[in-house]
Amino acid sequence: MACGASCAGALANDTESEVSMQMDHESFNHKELKPEVMIVDDQEMNREILAMNIDEEFTPVMCKDGFEAIETLRARKRTISLVLLDLHMPGMSGQDVLRTLKADPELGKIPVIVMTGESDAEIESLELGASDFIPKPYPDSGVVLARMRRLVELYEDRQIIQTTERDALTSLFTREYFYRYAEHSDPRHPDLSMDAILFDVNHFHMINERFGNAYGDEVLRQIGAKISDLVSAHGGLACRRGSDTFMLYIPHGTDFKEMFDAVSVSLMGEHSGSRVRLRMGVYEAVDRNIEIERRFDRAKIAADTVRNNFTNNIAFYDADLHKKELYEEQLIENFPRAISERQFKVFYQPKFDVWPDTPVLDSAEALVRWQHPTLGLISPGIFIPLFEENGLIQALDHYVWRTAAAQIKAWKDAYNFTLPVSVNVSRIDMYDPALIDTLIAILAENELSPSELHLEITESAYTQDSKQIVETVEKLRELGFKIEMDDFGTGYSSLNMISSLPIDVLKLDMLFIRTAFGKRKDTRMLQFIIDIGDYLGVPVIAEGVENDEQLNALKAMGCDIVQGYYFSKPVPAEEFARFIEARTAQGEVQTSGALAQTGARGGATPYFKITNALSSGFESVYYVDAESGSYVEFNSGGHYEDLQIQRSGNDFFADLAENCRRVVFGPDQDRVISALSREAILAEISTGGSISLTYRLVIDGLPVYYNTKVFRAGAHDEHHIVVGVSNVDEQVRQTWQIDEETTLTFNSLSKALFRDMESIYYIDLETDSYMEFVANGDYRDLKLEITGENFFEEATKNIRSVLYVDDQERVTQAIQREALQRALADRPAYFIDYRVVLGGKLIYYRLKAIYADPADQRHIIIGVSNVHGQIAEALLREAEQSRALRMAREFANRDALTGVKTKHVFAGAEEQWNSRIASGERIAFAVVVCDVNGLKTVNDTLGHKAGDQLIKDAAAIVCTIFKHSPVYRIGGDEFVAVLSGSDFDDRLDLIRILQEKVEQNVAAGGVVLASGMAEFDSWDKCFADVFNRADQAMYENKKMLKSVY
Repeated sequence: MACGASCAGALANDTESEVSMQMDHESFNHKELKPEVMIVDDQEMNREILAMNIDEEFTPVMCKDGFEAIETLRARKRTISLVLLDLHMPGMSGQDVLRTLKADPELGKIPVIVMTGESDAEIESLELGASDFIPKPYPDSGVVLARMRRLVELYEDRQIIQTTERDALTSLFTREYFYRYAEHSDPRHPDLSMDAILFDVNHFHMINERFGNAYGDEVLRQIGAKISDLVSAHGGLACRRGSDTFMLYIPHGTDFKEMFDAVSVSLMGEHSGSRVRLRMGVYEAVDRNIEIERRFDRAKIAADTVRNNFTNNIAFYDADLHKKELYEEQLIENFPRAISERQFKVFYQPKFDVWPDTPVLDSAEALVRWQHPTLGLISPGIFIPLFEENGLIQALDHYVWRTAAAQIKAWKDAYNFTLPVSVNVSRIDMYDPALIDTLIAILAENELSPSELHLEITESAYTQDSKQIVETVEKLRELGFKIEMDDFGTGYSSLNMISSLPIDVLKLDMLFIRTAFGKRKDTRMLQFIIDIGDYLGVPVIAEGVENDEQLNALKAMGCDIVQGYYFSKPVPAEEFARFIEARTAQGEVQTSGALAQTGARGGATPYFKITNALSSGFESVYYVDAESGSYVEFNSGGHYEDLQIQRSGNDFFADLAENCRRVVFGPDQDRVISALSREAILAEISTGGSISLTYRLVIDGLPVYYNTKVFRAGAHDEHHIVVGVSNVDEQVRQTWQIDEETTLTFNSLSKALFRDMESIYYIDLETDSYMEFVANGDYRDLKLEITGENFFEEATKNIRSVLYVDDQERVTQAIQREALQRALADRPAYFIDYRVVLGGKLIYYRLKAIYADPADQRHIIIGVSNVHGQIAEALLREAEQSRALRMAREFANRDALTGVKTKHVFAGAEEQWNSRIASGERIAFAVVVCDVNGLKTVNDTLGHKAGDQLIKDAAAIVCTIFKHSPVYRIGGDEFVAVLSGSDFDDRLDLIRILQEKVEQNVAAGGVVLASGMAEFDSWDKCFADVFNRADQAMYENKKMLKSVY
């Protein structure tokens, strides 16, 4: 392949060689690419005569009877262009061959010329599908060749049309031909009312990502087949538009519900209905005065109204949607003027760091509003989706970026204070090769650093084209930009994906806030997402906070930064100034951001860590402001891992005193009120201590033992406390029954275990009974928590519910009685490492087992310790080494000038494609070869620096257009893209876009690329066959460009 590419480059500069190559090419066409014609006749002499007469123009393929002919046709149906068929043959007559061909959809397309001396047979043959006949004895060879030539040309033209007008995957029309035939059908049926219908697959990209492209292709094939059945039953036309959209132009009167059900039923099997969901838009009784594309635009508008509707899948274009369409058209028409007249107003909403006692202004978000001169204030919820769909969002984003950057500079000059402002970056922006240059230029205009302009990118952008988005984001972060993942929780990213994404901040979608604090008061999802932020080591911003209850609860869960109407609605820059003035008046304040950088905050947020820890053993948890008395109560509802907000209040200590008189057992009331007073708690926690108090509640008329524990919320938080309440009645009563033998075990435990053990089990190997102890304080004091009758049975159950699934089987086997005894037979201690799922994270633990008395061996002591820090550090070192190796390998595989893949990577990819072709795998791909025109002239006249820029600009064009495909630089000015998946499906559209871009660049003096494309076909023996056709097509295009321009 490399030799072929270099030879082609040499020939391009050698006129004599070029002429020679052209002559060889014509000779090659003449001798090797002659159409194949099958001659079917049981008489060998007849076959030889015909073969001799047509040999100059056609390649004869001989068959002695009908059976051999059918078998050969099935094997070579893609290469046979014509059949010469004798009617009178033994075994299988010519008529039987015609009937067999007619019954086969593919073989029936091959033209057949019947050879007969009977005029009656001619008519029958034509009725059976023959295209022409040649009488016997054979006429002049020139007549025979003329008829054959005409039919072969018609057949080949039809094949070419078929490949361009039909979608390769579904066999439905392509969009261009569908529109053309639909337009032609209108005048033929002027009185027939027609409906425009559009089907769309919801979140099809996620189907491909979760189940693979092969599964996705099969889904599309099934939908195409069902839509073909509809057209066969009701008439009309159908096409596949784009990767996952289908259109029907069908006579009015069909039941739409039945139509939707017919297409939706049994997609990918009866047990996978939840995987594939369709939506359907209908424009009934179309107005024929509007263009055909506009009719289906209206059907799409209708379909999009039920995009995320799980109860209704069918929508109709009606008067309301028509009014909406007209309104949107007006907005689109007004957009250029609105930009030039600065009708778009940038408002700013403050974000406050709520970690300090008094919330501190942290940053702001830039939000755009449209003050239309006649329509008034237009909500961004209306115009932003519209501009995204119509390609205007990029211009609006640039407008907002420039405005926000200028405002940061103005505040900086006026107050000598830098306030970072976050701006939205759309998915369209992320595909712009000039994105980074644009942002850097805006910063330079305003003398700002990248850290002062934060960039908000939605989670859905990461998941739709994760590789390209991640690469762009990594470049932005390297330059110093802070990246905020916006609307987190609304996309489809997996935890594995999130952990690898380059982000600096998680932004909770305000919908979560509304849901969490609605009627059900269910904050589990909030807790989970904040824990993800904790795991990633990034702050979490909550949008849409409106009241004290929400603020206090979010602080309790460890949320870092809050934004919402509780502090301020979005306001113009002049009104926002008061927040900056207040912030500058505060002076130096230690915030969560500052502490996170210095490590003073101690890693994860204290509120969540303590609340999460307490939730594993407490019925109720209170997060209390010890100074003001305001509090939030969390209740586990019996499932300690699922804390929910129960209620909130303004005076915890007054409520506690009141409840004590009502529910605490009489003799304990004064002691509880005194120990849990504000003064007592503040005195205890001021010295870093904690409170643990056991008392009795009266439940159903009987005293029940409860315990309350009080801790400071965080190491640096002197005003907030966490109060946990638990039922300890069973433990207290069991403690009374412990005899002297049990008491002696404490000495064994203390000697046997190290300081880092969290839980300790003392197990009787004869009865399997056990006692569990929990270490308290600095592990000097052990307190009995529970006892049980069957340690090994209960341990096995707990392993299934707590341990990470990959470790469960190994630990289950290792923790059995016999396994422990075998392990301890030849060693003093036995260790097992495993992982536990806590708060959505994997935490490493270590189990240590020893005999309580090696001489006795009747009792085993097992200690459990958290070793996450040690193991995580080792894994981190290993990951960093792997990452460095991966980056070095990636750097070696990337072209230094353009960033695309190198020639040696292309060679490896070629080998992989060759292996797949050799295996007989059903594959679909295309090769696009692009060559930069005029590189030598630019190098000679403007210098190599200009030539390098030309190469980089060319690479950017190829990568942008073929964004889902690998791009390689295989020569100084030659690029190759290998299209598969969605790019292969859209290959004709993409090539058209490339050619249009070249035409624009020719007029504007930009980069001119010659290009050629070839698709893999079943007769291709290797990747080089496809590449050579694409390369030849590129040279033809290059010659055309030179002649025209």
